[in-house]
Amino acid sequence: MRYVSVGDTDVKVSQLCFGTLQLGPLFSSMPPVQAAEVLVYARERGITTFDTARAFKSRDLLTHAFGTTADIVVIDKSSARTYEEMERDIAESLVELDREEADIFLLYDVRSREDFSLRRGAWDYLKEAKEMGLVKAIGFSTHTVEGAALAAELPEVDFVQVTFNIAGFGILDGDLKAMEEAMAKLKAAGKTVCAVKPLAGGMLARDRWEEALEFVFGHPLVDCVCVGMTTHEEVDANCAFANAEPLEGTLRETLTHMPKRLVILDWCTGCEACLPVCPTNALFMQRGIAKVLPERCDWCGKCGPLCPEQAIFLLPAPPRESAEGKE
Repeated sequence: MRYVSVGDTDVKVSQLCFGTLQLGPLFSSMPPVQAAEVLVYARERGITTFDTARAFKSRDLLTHAFGTTADIVVIDKSSARTYEEMERDIAESLVELDREEADIFLLYDVRSREDFSLRRGAWDYLKEAKEMGLVKAIGFSTHTVEGAALAAELPEVDFVQVTFNIAGFGILDGDLKAMEEAMAKLKAAGKTVCAVKPLAGGMLARDRWEEALEFVFGHPLVDCVCVGMTTHEEVDANCAFANAEPLEGTLRETLTHMPKRLVILDWCTGCEACLPVCPTNALFMQRGIAKVLPERCDWCGKCGPLCPEQAIFLLPAPPRESAEGKE
C-alpha cells in the first residue's frame, strides 16, 4: 500500500481510504462487533485511513475497532454553518473518537462560493482549531467543480475530497472534464486530492466496477481514493486495485455476482428526480421521500446519478437479504 503525505503536516494517508458510511446504522443492521471486524481486517491489509462524519454515525465503530491506537488516520467532517457549530462538532468528534487531536477535519459538502460565504464562521473556527493544535490538517469535501476550484484558492486548505468517477456521476455542476480541470488547480496549489464516490455510490458496481476502479486509482490527479466497503471481498478487491495487483478470478466472480440492494437515505428531499428514470417502476413517494420496492429493483443504477442530495446508494445485500432476494 502506498502512503501519501498531506501538505506540510505530519499526516500520511493510505492510497486506499475506507469509507465507513455504509457500515453505520444509516445503511447497515450489521452487529457492531462484525462491522469492527471488517475495519480491523482492512487495517491488516494496509489501510490506515478511515473516513467518517457526524452525519454518518460511524465514529463509535472506529473506537470499537481500534480504541485509542495511534496508527490509524481519521478523516472527519462537519456540516456546520457557524463558528459555534464547528467548535461543538470538533469537540464532539474528539470525545467520540477518544482523541486529543483530529487528523483531518473537513468542512462537509461545500457546494459553491455563496455556500462557503454563508459558512465562513465554521471555516474560521476550523482554521483556529488547527492553530490551537486540535486538528492537524483541514480542508473541504465537495460535489461541485466550483467547490473544488475555491479550495484551490484558499492557502489554508490541506486536503480536499472531490466527487470523481469514470462516468462523472454525482458532479452537481459540471462534467468529468470540468472536475479534472479543477483538480489540476488543486494539485498545482499543493493540495492533497482524495477521490470520493469512485463507484458513484455503487451505481457503477453492476457492470463497470473494474473499469471504474482502474480509472480512479491510476489517475494522475488523484492522491488517494475513498471507497465504502462492507465485506472482506470488497476490501481484498480494492486493495488489489490500490496496489496495482492482479485481481484473483474467484474474487472477481464473487463481486460481479454479489446480490445488491438499493438504499435511499432519509436526507432525501422528495424532489422526485429519480422516479421517471426507473425502468421497472420500483421507486415511489411516501410521506414526501422516495422509497424502493426491492422486488422490482433490477439494480440498473440509473437513479443515483440524478439525486442532487447524493441520497441513493446501490450496496451489497446482507447475507440474509441475498438469500431471500434475486437468484
